[in-house]
Amino acid sequence: MASEAQIAANRLNAQKSTGPKTAQGKAAVARNPLRHGMTAETVVLFDELEMEFEAFREGLISDLQPRGTTECSLVERIAILGWRLRRASRAEAAMINAEAEYRRERVAIDGPHRSRRLDASMIFDRLGHDMSRLTRYEVAIERQLNRAMAILDHRQARRFARGERVEHGDVPRPEPHSATPSSEPGQGAQGH
Repeated sequence: MASEAQIAANRLNAQKSTGPKTAQGKAAVARNPLRHGMTAETVVLFDELEMEFEAFREGLISDLQPRGTTECSLVERIAILGWRLRRASRAEAAMINAEAEYRRERVAIDGPHRSRRLDASMIFDRLGHDMSRLTRYEVAIERQLNRAMAILDHRQARRFARGERVEHGDVPRPEPHSATPSSEPGQGAQGH
């Protein structure tokens, strides 16, 4: 149990707590936990463009022609997962490019050394842990994407088998970043 003196000292220290005061500082701190963006809660991150995601999403809606709430939520899920998969490729390229740039800078400063050659196998070896983690995220995202596509294909095949046709103007639009797909009966939901 804390003594009265410790409690008083804690209260005094809490009043001295510092943190970012400006909007710019608060925005920077908000990104602290972000390393690769594979588990981000928002769809479009700080270094991505909302309009690019919307164009990607609209293209999928046009290609997949969802009908009804469930199909629309599946297409929304497919768009989000596809976007995250694209992010994985960009993250991999950024890691490799950053390591290559570091090696170039070290050679410029220290002179040539065999451990700093721009050799892809050496770079991948140095980044092995990070690349392995990124690959795990990529595989998980791809599995979820394939599952959502399979569920959508199954639902649309049943709809077409019943003779339902989709008129181009009859396609409801999912709300941006809204729903996550409900699973088919008897199937558990996939986690992130």
